[in-house]
Amino acid sequence: MAAISGTGWEFLIARQVEHMRGTRRRTIGTYQVFHNGTAIKALSGFVCESRGPGDNTKAKNGRRIEPGTYPLATQAGTHYVTIGYTGGKTPPKPGLELQKTNKRSEILIHPGVTFLSSIGCINPTKKMTGPLSDMDFTESRTRVIALIEDLKAFAGSGFPNANGKKIPNASVVVVGDPVLSTESVVSMLEAAAGAAAGDPKKGLPAAVFQKFAPRPASGSKQAIYDGYIGAFTSAKGLKTLGDCGACASYDRLMHFFAQAAMETGGFTLIRESLTYTTVGAIRNAWKSRAASKTDQWIKDNLLRKPQALGDWAYGGRMGNVKGTLDGHNFRGGGTFQTTGRDAYTARGKLAGVDLANHPELIEDPQISLLAACAEWKDSGCNALADASQIRKISRAINVGNANSSTPANGEADRIAWHEKIFKAVHNAGLLG
Repeated sequence: MAAISGTGWEFLIARQVEHMRGTRRRTIGTYQVFHNGTAIKALSGFVCESRGPGDNTKAKNGRRIEPGTYPLATQAGTHYVTIGYTGGKTPPKPGLELQKTNKRSEILIHPGVTFLSSIGCINPTKKMTGPLSDMDFTESRTRVIALIEDLKAFAGSGFPNANGKKIPNASVVVVGDPVLSTESVVSMLEAAAGAAAGDPKKGLPAAVFQKFAPRPASGSKQAIYDGYIGAFTSAKGLKTLGDCGACASYDRLMHFFAQAAMETGGFTLIRESLTYTTVGAIRNAWKSRAASKTDQWIKDNLLRKPQALGDWAYGGRMGNVKGTLDGHNFRGGGTFQTTGRDAYTARGKLAGVDLANHPELIEDPQISLLAACAEWKDSGCNALADASQIRKISRAINVGNANSSTPANGEADRIAWHEKIFKAVHNAGLLG
């Protein structure tokens, strides 16, 4: 078992236990920073990692790294960097890279959120009291920055002035081989014994939806919300969900509705609004497309002009014919915010609805559920849900390819929605 050497800057991780929430698992440990063998009291806390056992022999295996000692380097990447990170959740966020991890790559120390933000990386955090405890991004980010700043002070002029460079006399030391916590094991045994109180074939009750996505107090959003929840909980909607396989387990339902909640803003959006009133909002929504346009051009041609904006943003792609109303007519709509003539046509065929000639039908909650369920089944999301592959599900729904290297829009938010739904389903006693 590795131990600190007492020389240089060392980040000691002592793994303690594994937690399980649904089908997801994480490793919990403590951390302590040492300067030449002396513990720095202010730099201590807890870490979350992926499940065990540790394995460095296979790339991208989704497990924690093996116990051992790993040199540290400044991180150079798109999502995380050591030098030049942003001030919030927008990438690049702060991070450090572990080296000499064999066939594993991009093993980082970086901020975490909710249950786990890792497929092998290390998330510093406050104390996690059990499987239902969540990390807070801002708190975790503060810890990562504190580590970076302390490394800079310790290394002095020896600290690299660029990303992607080895940090002299700095290492991570990992010890421990934890098992599942008693609380998690009890949950697993109860599930294995058939102790679950709910029946996934009955879907999620309206009261559970309101726990993770509260009903708006009034107005048009309330009406949209009521339409969605009415469809999801009706006999017709449950048949649709059952026919696509989503009602076979709560895991599938939770993943399905995590995607739906993200796409619809908590079930309050039925069609994408293309009536933009500020230049900044357009630039934020279409960063690369708007980069070559002046503020005045955007103001003159796109503000408060939804049809023109639809053609500019979506025309000539996704099956939309440039210079027509396709971009506007086939804008995002329904449970999974189907977008583009090609997608409307394909989902309509699978669902048995003529969305190609009548895209406005996507505004019917029952029809939009049919289209979403057809997409869910056709994209292989049931098997992905069974394997807790939420990132692949997100990319299948949002990018159109589960194996895409491009993250889904709002991928972290989709994971956060799943955590909210799990808590609501768990607290309702549906999981036993």
